[in-house]
This record gives sequence, structure tokens and C-alpha cells, in this order.
Amino acid sequence: MWDDVSAEVVALGFKTILLDFPCHGKSRFKGEICTMAFMANCVDALCKVEGIANPFVFGHSMGGYVGLELLKKRAIQLTLVHSNFWDDPAPKKKDRNRVVSIVAQNKMRLLNEAIPNLFATKNRDNCEGTIRDLICEAETIPSAEIIASTKGMRDRLHNGKLFEMYEVKMIHGELDTVVKTEKLNEELSLLKNQPNIQLIKDAGHMSIWERPHALMKCIKTNLGV
Repeated sequence: MWDDVSAEVVALGFKTILLDFPCHGKSRFKGEICTMAFMANCVDALCKVEGIANPFVFGHSMGGYVGLELLKKRAIQLTLVHSNFWDDPAPKKKDRNRVVSIVAQNKMRLLNEAIPNLFATKNRDNCEGTIRDLICEAETIPSAEIIASTKGMRDRLHNGKLFEMYEVKMIHGELDTVVKTEKLNEELSLLKNQPNIQLIKDAGHMSIWERPHALMKCIKTNLGV
């Protein structure tokens, strides 16, 4: 999903690494629960092998959860992209369990329902081809791995305390129904240190396709260029 953004960032003189987390893309996983901490361990191991120190990390959605766990392990310059720092409240945990049940019975029902809903209603027609491609790509992921990563997100920790120790930036979509603005503001009010938040207007959870130029502008700002 980051290919186009990566090309622009490379053109600015940066090196980029695009990751397929376990249970995603070409990275497989065997186990019942793929935790955010496990994924962060994988990224940390990669950083050690590649000799990467204090990188910029842009974590979209679940990638932001992994980024917060990685922040506990090493120095990074983290931006949460359409992501959050709190644990799942009870209704959301119930919804994750519903996802697990649906995927176990009919994966395509879940994909056809969930993926379009990541996009703001007003943007779905323009992103119709992308939505179709994402559904096709997600279809190739084994059901057991979708279940494992869903359980990992369900069981993740509240990481608001990290904002007291580190600078974490956030990029948020005005029309995001996954990370709702009302809930975001509620959780932010509980933090002692307020993060820098960039708002992308007319974007849902997928500004990378809904408002790519606005997202790139935010990324450049956070890279200091």
C-alpha cells in the first residue's frame, strides 16, 4: 500500500523499507494469536540486521499499534497514521470476536463488508478499483492468519503512557469511522502530553488512496522537508 508514497520519499533522498507484517502480504504466521509485541519484535530484529538507528516510522492502522510496541524497544521517530494508542473497549472487543467468527465461516463475507467501510462514503466511487484490488489481495491471506492478527489487535495494550516519555505524531482522517474523531478527542483529553496531530479533510481511514497529496504533505512535514 505504501509503494507510491515510498517512491516520493526515495526521491527526497531517503531510504525506505516497506514491511509485510506476519499474517499480511507474503509474510506467514503459525499460531493462534499474532500479538502486536511479536510483530514489533520482528521489526526490531530487521532493524538490527540492517543496522538501522532512530528511523522515521509511519505506521498505518495496525502498523501504528506495532510502532508503539517498537517504541518500547528502540529509538524511533513515530507517526501514527489513521491509528490510535488505546486498547479495545468492550464493544470493540466484541466486534473483533464477531470478525473472528465470520472469517472462520466465510472470509469473503467479512472482506466484502469491512474493506469498503475503511473508505469515507463520499470517496468509495472514486476508489472503487482500489477497493476491489484490496479485496482480491486480502483473499489470498489464510483465514487462520486473519483470525490470529484480529485477536492480536483485540488483546493489545493501552499505550497512552508512552506519550509522556516520547514524542509521537499522529495523522488523522476527518471522516475516519475506524478511529472516530469523538473517541480520539476523548482519549487525548486524558493525556498529559498532547501529540502533534495533522488532520486530513475529506479522508476516511485510507487517505493514502482517498487524499494521497494531502497525506504526502503531512509525511514531508514529519520528515522535516
